[in-house]
Amino acid sequence: MKIKLAISTLLGIAAWSLSSMAMAWDTGPCPSPGGPAPCIEAVVGGNTYHFNGSGAYADVWKGLPTTGADFQFSGPTELGCGSLDLDCTLTLGGKVKKCQDSSGAWRIGVQVNSSNVSGGFPCGTVVLGNFEWLAKDPTITSHCPFTDTCDNFIPYDPNASDYTANFGEIDITVLFIPRVRDGHVHGVVFTPGAGANFAFNSQFYDCDENDLGCSVEGVLTLTNATSLDIH
Repeated sequence: MKIKLAISTLLGIAAWSLSSMAMAWDTGPCPSPGGPAPCIEAVVGGNTYHFNGSGAYADVWKGLPTTGADFQFSGPTELGCGSLDLDCTLTLGGKVKKCQDSSGAWRIGVQVNSSNVSGGFPCGTVVLGNFEWLAKDPTITSHCPFTDTCDNFIPYDPNASDYTANFGEIDITVLFIPRVRDGHVHGVVFTPGAGANFAFNSQFYDCDENDLGCSVEGVLTLTNATSLDIH
């Protein structure tokens, strides 16, 4: 009897946890007209979810509205380090949030929590690490550090068709040899909407803006949801 009760309790907790993650989003599309804050909308499994422009759910990292897992983005990517020029498939997983900075202005945060590099040899030896990586407003003169601070994130523009950010701080190992430590990339472009994607085309730099000898170029497209949009 006690075992049955324990199993029932565990199943109840699991169901409650999944339900709580889903409740972090509202069902249905972003309201129109929008509110003063950004409304972030996702379509998953044919269903639409949002956290709305009223300012609700601010300053909380959000993954998939169905499970809370990271959004996944993947695509063919060219990775260069010294004499190595690798054509691989790069997959990144991450979350998004909205928040108000110290002036009260709304900003968009992007957090990268995982990566996978696949393809022919030596793609499988490429390891990207030092998570979490964070987006930073590229107009801020000092590119480092990359911290979970709203003043550092991307300014919200209700009329924008895409958003540009620097990302860091990133470690890279290729062929079991460390190539980059605490690096960052410039000018990553996020295009929201159906088939949302991140476009990379940058060298890796240290905090003094020295070229670290590695580069990345590719477009990573959303794979575990139909759409991720910002209104």
